[in-house]
Amino acid sequence: LANLRYDNGYASYLDVLDAQRNSFQAELGLVSAKLDQLNAVVDLYKALGGGWETPAKS
Repeated sequence: LANLRYDNGYASYLDVLDAQRNSFQAELGLVSAKLDQLNAVVDLYKALGGGWETPAKS
């Protein structure tokens, strides 16, 4: 949307950069939340005494 406004002369390029920065911050927050979720799953497996076992080779 910011690019469209810039292309049509309704916004400055600084507005475009600010919108991109906000978008990247939101994406970084999402990635961080996903990492926290995966770490919590690993901690849960450890707390329950489980783990990943590979089948024995015959």
